[in-house]
Amino acid sequence: MTKRRLRRVSTVVAVLLLVITGVLTFLTWRVSEHSEQRLLSRQLALVGSLLTSQAAVLQVQLADVGQVAVNTGANPAAFARFGSTQLRQTGQSLSLWRIGDGGAERLALQGVDPLMPADGADALTALRPTGELVILGILPGEPDRLAYALMPAEGNTDLLVYAESPLPDGRRMPETPDSPVAGLDLALYLGRTTDPAQLLEATVATPVDGETQRLEVPFGSTAVTVVGASPTHLAGPLSAALPWIVLGVGCALAVGGAATVEFVSRRRAVAERLAAENERLYREQRGIAGTLQLALLPTVPELCGVDVAARYVAGVDELEVGGDWFDVVEHRPGCCVFVVGDISGRGLPAATTMASLRFAVRAYLAEGHDIETVLTRMRDLLDVDVDHQFATVLLGELDATAGRLRLVSAGHFGPVVVTEDGARLVDCPVTPPIGVPSRVPARATTVQVPGPATLLAFTDGAVERRGEVVDTGLERLRRAAAETGGQPLEPMLDELLETMTADGGKDDTVILGLRWTS
Repeated sequence: MTKRRLRRVSTVVAVLLLVITGVLTFLTWRVSEHSEQRLLSRQLALVGSLLTSQAAVLQVQLADVGQVAVNTGANPAAFARFGSTQLRQTGQSLSLWRIGDGGAERLALQGVDPLMPADGADALTALRPTGELVILGILPGEPDRLAYALMPAEGNTDLLVYAESPLPDGRRMPETPDSPVAGLDLALYLGRTTDPAQLLEATVATPVDGETQRLEVPFGSTAVTVVGASPTHLAGPLSAALPWIVLGVGCALAVGGAATVEFVSRRRAVAERLAAENERLYREQRGIAGTLQLALLPTVPELCGVDVAARYVAGVDELEVGGDWFDVVEHRPGCCVFVVGDISGRGLPAATTMASLRFAVRAYLAEGHDIETVLTRMRDLLDVDVDHQFATVLLGELDATAGRLRLVSAGHFGPVVVTEDGARLVDCPVTPPIGVPSRVPARATTVQVPGPATLLAFTDGAVERRGEVVDTGLERLRRAAAETGGQPLEPMLDELLETMTADGGKDDTVILGLRWTS
């Protein structure tokens, strides 16, 4: 299922990138095509300008000839000045005609003999003195010719200038490198259609292939239709190749993106499996650490006249066993000695030191020593300079029958005592921790606490929090003890432990409770 999901994600990424690539390729192609069409349109516009200029030149030339003929009374000698030899060399025909009721009469001729339209000179009788260049059509011959005429714009004239210009052999337009039409496929048709019979000239075989454009250019009394296409890319080879470049890069990115997503997804799946395995091992090791710690702690004894309960929880961020411990030893009915301690550091060294101190306390008490002597002798068991450890210890002797409590502390917090009047922290003299050299002898403080009362001894994990002064934690514990003091001892410790560790304390926590009623 996971492999299918990974392949599905990679496929989706690949398809998405391919779609984006297709869109970008299409847009690039459209932009390139638009640029090509715009450049081709400009090229055809240039051709159209040339045709317009040529038509204007022809009109001016024929108008000049006609004006000379009018001014000279149709003198053939004056007409002859327009170069008969040059006209013959170029295959052109230029003639002067008089139009009358009887038809058209040729007065003079320069150049080659005219072919004349199909209906002969009668075709000229339809013209009017407008001074406009009139295109009479394409005349078949060797070579074919374009016929055109002009009647001067004189109200009382009957003269008409008629001309024929040869079309290129095969209607193929001569092309030179510096020609404005160089590099274009062009075809010029007389009129507003692309009738093959009306082809004037072309640079290639007609019809023109490719993406063509048409342009109609006014030419005398008619128009010339220009059909053009570009066999090469006018915008340059890079513009032509750009869509393919985008397509190639996009496909490469799609493949690379899909491969990257597949690789990252697989690495993520492996990381998730490793994280799950690490979490399992963490829980397993944490369970082992907690089990070992609890195995090193004593079982809660049942005492006469005193109820005893204890709670222990390991720090949330630690896997190794800690050094927090407690113990309760009965002297006689209604009287016991309790101890709560905390070894610096963690792991097996802390656990073994904790065990040795716990058993030493029991041994010293078994020898009949009081709590002051026990604490003094414990200082010989640990040296911070040699063992690189120290321990805080609170030793107390509770005589429930007499309502008396004796305490001695080596760097440890005093207990909380809960009575009907509320909860208070018991202040007792504090000497340096076990393992730290001290010349001050241990002196016990005595507190009268008649029952009913509850004593709570604890380690620093219950009150110390990072970024918070310890007095705040002590006050929090005191208030919680006062609020839960009316409950049975076991539920009271459960609620206290939940309250004091609710914010995720980082250190091990021990809470020992003693309750007496006499």
